[in-house]
Amino acid sequence: VQMQEFVRSVCQTEAVLAPPGVDTQRFTPRTDGWNPAGYLLSVCRLNDTRKRLDRLIRSYALMTTKRPSVPALVFAGRGELPIGLTQLIVELGMIDRVTVQSDVSQSELPSLYRGASVYLQSSHEEGLGISVLEAMASGLPVVSTATAGALETVVHGKTGWLISQESDVEGAIAARALSVLDSGGQLMSAAARSRAGSVFPGQLALSRVLAFYPHITRPYGGGA
Repeated sequence: VQMQEFVRSVCQTEAVLAPPGVDTQRFTPRTDGWNPAGYLLSVCRLNDTRKRLDRLIRSYALMTTKRPSVPALVFAGRGELPIGLTQLIVELGMIDRVTVQSDVSQSELPSLYRGASVYLQSSHEEGLGISVLEAMASGLPVVSTATAGALETVVHGKTGWLISQESDVEGAIAARALSVLDSGGQLMSAAARSRAGSVFPGQLALSRVLAFYPHITRPYGGGA
């Protein structure tokens, strides 16, 4: 929406928002419903400093302090976790509770999402965030920092929780994730799946582009 508003502000009034969609046939919830015992999950480029995985590691350490029985945390995605973050996990005593899955294949992603209970994102900045859409399509409540992308995808209090960048991010993520596990997770799971299917399905994004295509291929000046 921010990009669409900018384009229109520079006199390009014929602008259509067609964000990338998610394959809701491939990314689906568990057949037996949302599972609060599933691991906490974050999928991203593991060596991208913008993801601020250090905040997520510290947040998870807070969760284990408040609730020793909290499910494990799984980091998955492309690349390798930087050595500094691995050292942080060790320093906080989380080595037996945090799992890193590097270079996860596309074929493994659907089952990876289905095995989780809550999707976590602690990015400093984020575009639309395809992994959030994949998580939502898989029926996962999302707890994320309020990046530009998350503001487009997550409905605060309905499909998950948005955490202000100006807040105590680590403490807020911990509190919100635990609250999802305690109550509301089932409703948020259903709402997340519904929103992914109604607002962000891949076929809808394609149809918007195809519908607008004649406007961008017509001769300059608006002639037929």
